[in-house]
Amino acid sequence: MKVAYLVCATPRSGSTLLCEALAETGVAGNPLEFFEALPETGVPRRPLDYLAGLDDEVAFALIEDAPHQDPPPYSDVRGLADYGEHLDAVRRLGTTANRVFGAKVMWAHLVDLGRRLGTSDVPTLVDDLFDRPRFVWVRRRDTVRQAVSLWRAMQTQSWRAENERGSGEPRYSFAAVDHLVRLLSTHDHAWERFFAQAGGSVLTLTYEEVAADLAGTLQRTLDHIGVKPPEEALGALPRMRRQADERSDAWADAYAARI
Repeated sequence: MKVAYLVCATPRSGSTLLCEALAETGVAGNPLEFFEALPETGVPRRPLDYLAGLDDEVAFALIEDAPHQDPPPYSDVRGLADYGEHLDAVRRLGTTANRVFGAKVMWAHLVDLGRRLGTSDVPTLVDDLFDRPRFVWVRRRDTVRQAVSLWRAMQTQSWRAENERGSGEPRYSFAAVDHLVRLLSTHDHAWERFFAQAGGSVLTLTYEEVAADLAGTLQRTLDHIGVKPPEEALGALPRMRRQADERSDAWADAYAARI
């Protein structure tokens, strides 16, 4: 690979929209969540996994029957005898013809990758696997609304408005939202420590910036990784309808009233 970069994020931060826009350029790799599969199962986290450590039976009951989602083929590692096969496939699938590689990584995915490969030295692992990549950190200023969005999606398994399944009414849980606020904040702090140790070039973007100006944040990202797209690539950007509504507002207000 000529250039490698990682989009570093937490769930519901706007990273999906940015990564889709990057992939659409045809010259900025294919930044998918290649490493989302848990080492123990070979598939991505279930909603219940996000609540690990929470002692609240009501919250668990709200998601125990959440619709099942089959893992995408790019991250499904069930049946692989050698994880090296997956790493080879990732390098191939994540690289465009101009030898630019991109991947999207949540903090938990990076920790899982270290566990799978037997190391806690995550910065060195990243350097070795991706040849000192550049980093694009996508975070959300309002962690409460991020947690509200995540809790809602965990119940419905509808991760974007245009794909909403209409499978029952999601319900508010202070315990779940509070747990997710703490989890997301912990992962953001972990990213901060990682960047301080890794020493690579970091572009920081926020959900609010991506949502307000996708074209501008895309251009900043392309400049950061040193890629110039064809002009037509910037003319047809992906669209994502905002999921937040009066229910989200009410949940955020209810949480704020308790803290």
